[in-house]
Amino acid sequence: MDASNGERVGFFYLDLHPREGKYGHAAIFHLLKRWKGQTPVDCMLCNLPAPSADGTPALLRHSDCVTFFHEFGHIMHGLCSEGEANGTTLAKCPRDFVEAPSQMLENWCWARDGLRRLSRHHQTSAPLPTELLEKMIAAKNVGEGLGLVRQVYLSSLDLAIHGEAPPADAAGLQALVDEMRPRLSLVDNPPGANMLRSFGHLMNQYSAAYYGYMWAEVLSADMFATCFEANPFDKEAGMRYRKLVLAPGGVGKISEHLERFLGRPPSQDAFLKSRGIA
Repeated sequence: MDASNGERVGFFYLDLHPREGKYGHAAIFHLLKRWKGQTPVDCMLCNLPAPSADGTPALLRHSDCVTFFHEFGHIMHGLCSEGEANGTTLAKCPRDFVEAPSQMLENWCWARDGLRRLSRHHQTSAPLPTELLEKMIAAKNVGEGLGLVRQVYLSSLDLAIHGEAPPADAAGLQALVDEMRPRLSLVDNPPGANMLRSFGHLMNQYSAAYYGYMWAEVLSADMFATCFEANPFDKEAGMRYRKLVLAPGGVGKISEHLERFLGRPPSQDAFLKSRGIA
């Protein structure tokens, strides 16, 4: 429900825990789009720890919370879209922006006020101790450099096999991986190893667009730092984000929507700072 006017925004299903035969990744699916009196209906799938049979509660790792917020960012993008059917934002949202709303919500899992609200001891209900909270934030970017060059490698590999002269056979693909992985990710490729055999994103709408994950991080970091870092729970900023970014989405140019929201063209500075690079 929209708290400002009481109107129904949409519905979403949560399928959070693993079971036999279930899709093993985390993802969301748009079941119904907005159309006349029909509000959008979305579904979010995760494989988070389930409560034990004896009633012991499931204890989520911080990484589980980040996954939940990431996928729920996609849900919010779908429900807050305006327009009908193929006029809705997600139907035309650029592939290299579609991850920005999901990565945007991840920031609340690292904001101090967000962490305090998310965390409780399951027996005493005590909040996360300040000392531990600060240690978590201080360790956020451990290994970040290797993670970033890995994404550069995967994005470049994706573009290479969808370029003008891709390898023509399995041997060519193997040679490409053998050459690109150590050069870009700084990690040697074991003999015969080829992650293209399990690079599922390339078979799921991200072909020639995997770079969008990193580019969307640049955009989401800029939006959060500019409009939410000082006060992550600013309702006015949240409504501006909803109306200027989520609602119009791919209708028009996303660069223009972002410039209206930010008050300037997007910048990579916040991304580099958030990753401890600058």
